[in-house]
Amino acid sequence: MTTKKTIKRLILSLGCASLALSPLASQVLEVRPDRTILTQLQQDFVSRNYVGFRHDLPRLRALPLLTEHQPYREAVARLMTEETSPDAVLTRFLKEHPGSLDRPSAELLLALVYVDQGLLPLARTQLEQVKRSALSPREAAQYDLALAYTILADQRSAADLDEAQRLLLSASEDSSIIGEQALIYLGSVAWARGDIQEARAIFSRNDYSSDLAPEAAYQLALLSFATEDAKTAQRRASDLQRRYPEMASRASFQSVIGQSYYADGNYDQAIRTLQPLQELEDYKPTAEESYALGTSLYAKGRYEEALRPLSAASESSSAIGAQGLFLLGNARLKLQRTSEAALAFSRAGQHPGATERVREYALYNGILLQDETQRSNFGQTVRMAETFVTEFPNSSYRPQILQLMKSIFLTNKDYAESLATLDRLQVKSAELSEAKQYVLLRLGEGALASRDYARANDYLNRAVTLGTKNEYTAQAHLLAASSALERGEYAAAESAASKSIATGAAPALAHYIQGYARYNQKQYATAYRSFEAFTQSSSGDDALRRADALSRMGDCQLIQKKSAEALALYRRADEGMPTGNDEALYRIATIYGRWGQYQKQIETLDRIIKTHPESTHLPEVLYDKGRALVLSKARPEEATAVFNQLVKDYPDTQYARLGAMERAMLAYNNGRTEEAIKAYKDLIARYPESEEARSALSDLKNIYVSLDRVDEYTAYASTLGKQLTPSESEKAHLQYLSLESRYKKDKNASIADLESFVRSYPASREAGRAELLLAGHYAQQGRSDEAEALYKKLSAPARSLDLRIPALEALTKIYNDGGKKREALDAWSSLYAIEGLEAPQHLRYGLALSRAAYEAKDYKRSITTTESLLKRSDLPAATQAELLLIQGKSEEATGATGKAMKTYEPLLKNFDTAYGAEGYIRHSTLLFHAGKVKETKKQLDAFIAKGTPQQYWLARAFLLLADCYHKQGETYVAQQYLESLRDNYKGTDDDIAQMINERLTSYQNKK
Repeated sequence: MTTKKTIKRLILSLGCASLALSPLASQVLEVRPDRTILTQLQQDFVSRNYVGFRHDLPRLRALPLLTEHQPYREAVARLMTEETSPDAVLTRFLKEHPGSLDRPSAELLLALVYVDQGLLPLARTQLEQVKRSALSPREAAQYDLALAYTILADQRSAADLDEAQRLLLSASEDSSIIGEQALIYLGSVAWARGDIQEARAIFSRNDYSSDLAPEAAYQLALLSFATEDAKTAQRRASDLQRRYPEMASRASFQSVIGQSYYADGNYDQAIRTLQPLQELEDYKPTAEESYALGTSLYAKGRYEEALRPLSAASESSSAIGAQGLFLLGNARLKLQRTSEAALAFSRAGQHPGATERVREYALYNGILLQDETQRSNFGQTVRMAETFVTEFPNSSYRPQILQLMKSIFLTNKDYAESLATLDRLQVKSAELSEAKQYVLLRLGEGALASRDYARANDYLNRAVTLGTKNEYTAQAHLLAASSALERGEYAAAESAASKSIATGAAPALAHYIQGYARYNQKQYATAYRSFEAFTQSSSGDDALRRADALSRMGDCQLIQKKSAEALALYRRADEGMPTGNDEALYRIATIYGRWGQYQKQIETLDRIIKTHPESTHLPEVLYDKGRALVLSKARPEEATAVFNQLVKDYPDTQYARLGAMERAMLAYNNGRTEEAIKAYKDLIARYPESEEARSALSDLKNIYVSLDRVDEYTAYASTLGKQLTPSESEKAHLQYLSLESRYKKDKNASIADLESFVRSYPASREAGRAELLLAGHYAQQGRSDEAEALYKKLSAPARSLDLRIPALEALTKIYNDGGKKREALDAWSSLYAIEGLEAPQHLRYGLALSRAAYEAKDYKRSITTTESLLKRSDLPAATQAELLLIQGKSEEATGATGKAMKTYEPLLKNFDTAYGAEGYIRHSTLLFHAGKVKETKKQLDAFIAKGTPQQYWLARAFLLLADCYHKQGETYVAQQYLESLRDNYKGTDDDIAQMINERLTSYQNKK
């Protein structure tokens, strides 16, 4: 039995690896720096920005009125008492009195007005226009102080700091408050240059006037915050507050105190100190202050409040701005504002002041958030990740980013886009190689679904070549195997499935596909092993496929004629399904049918009908049940009822047509001829274009022929339409059938009609069959020549075998009866040469040919034929013995006695048979003629002692034994053997008696 299983396309469940990201909050950077880092940040700030706080530069004092010139005094008076716009007053004075001796003083005063207004660039420009040499010494000191102030306020280089120091040294020589101011600024310059000792010495002097002593104490406190530990600085701040409360209340000083609390880790005190400053209208917090407040709020979990100061800090172009953006991203992340957080991290990474560490952490978090919040923006996430692994090759986060990139490619459903991106990437890693292999795998699967096999093979081959992950390599081979199986390319499917299995990572399904590939190549033993491997490795969830594999294993056993083993496997397949397996049950029923256990077959088929009402096997189940009822000799009505149900419920199936045929045959076989005729006609009417209709018409014809109602059949057939109406050849066939029926009943009465039929239809196939009947009749009537002529005609090579074979067989008999051995030999040779004969028939003709060749003394042909036949492995023992005997006798006849003796050797052990006994004696005779009398005598003694039912050859043994004694000079003993044989031999063979007499006579003549 060959089971054809329709294989549906296998849909592989290939699991996509997903990247399990831990909570983002646990991956963000810990933004609170340690103490040393904060101190360094403050020092860096001081070195860049003079005293650290631009608005803390002490204001310049007013110039003393040194001139008595009336216009200038009037202008100064207006400046001090009347005008709201002092620069306008001075500008008007300079315009109205261009030649005034007070012009340098007025220009200096205008510059100081600009300083007071905060217009420092304009003030510096104005100062550069003043003729210093025209000023009084004190005005010159004021000039130097003012110009140094504008330079310090906008310091850009070390040269600026040098120039400011030179001016301040000059101004400090003045004995007024101007000199004191210059001295304080020199302390700030020393601080900026890093000469902390000099700066502390200047600020610590005790000879400052009461106007500037508070300023000096203030600067000393600031210096303490920048250069000493927080506790010491805070003590100095408390001292300043006690001595000069108006200085300590400055917003900028409170800012420094708050920052020190932050640096010391006292976040609550930092918040209490810094947060009120945020609400002052005339105060703008520094980036450092905002960062300290924002970080303190963040550390206390007050994320919403931290947003404002951190946003302010992020506006700085320095490193503090980058750190502020990073912490801002963290705060937004805490507040679940992931999109805003991603933006902050992105800005932090791109910030000009960002350190490498900040850029690394910011980009890392930005990538994670980009992936979480904007997964549809596949390209942006990949580009960010590529930037990270390129710019930070040694980052501890590199493995996570590579895993994330892999996850992105594994989850992106646009596999073509993924492949294009992967091909473009310059970054190489095992993770990306694995992702590429997966993408190629999915593209291959998609191409297979579209039946674009060339493209699919390209993708899958590339996936295999990458070979990064064994599981994907195995799946690539498996997809190729599944596709090849679906296309019927079973050898290719087997090869691909085997490669999948060889990876060691193949799913159980690979064994299943390998099994089907081998099964469809009829490699049933290896297919069995593949299906067995599948059942042993598949999961319990795959019950349906396991049941199918067990059924195929059963098929493999059944095909190899191991029905009991197959039955056990089918039972396992049925028991493995919760409600049973209809296919396995059907196979079980089939085996019971083969074993002739029809009752068990019927019970199993009834179980299918009851428990599997939707089974696709039901038409064949009903058909087999009907057949089982017929074969079990149940009442015909039971089988007919089943066939009726089959035709009714499944009228459009092949089994319905077969059931209708069975129904008709059942009626005919049970003697209900007219019912059978009606059933056949119903089948033809229902299925007029089917093969069953043609078979039914043939059966119907035979019925009508057997009833001698051929004319009635012909009339019915003519109504069936062109397709079923008998042709001229069919009409000839019908007439022949009628004649054949009459011939069987009365040979002599039908001969004339047969001869007439041959003359009327000489070209019809039935003419040959009619001639075969005539030739047989002629041979029986002694008309051998006529019979031989017809048989020769029918035995021509062009004739069909059903005519040629019986004709050749008949000719061998005619030739043998007529003593024509050569002609008989040729006839047997023609029979033996026919191609396509069944093995037993071919062997029978070969044996007959060997005999005929030996009888005709064509020893060469007999030897050739026997040698060929003896190579066969299916020879019965008796046939083999006869062929060996014929070959040996033929070799004897050609004088090849050595070959003959070797040929006879296999017969020496089987002398109970006629062929064995004859071969034994012939072998002994040849041994005797070779002069080996003792060996011959020994061999004959053994033959006689063991005995044989072949009396003729036993007698021949005694004759040869007598010859041995005679040859040895013991004629008396030889004579005794011959006389005993003559008296006791009961056989009827005349040649035995003749040989006895000839030997006795010979002995008498020699006396």
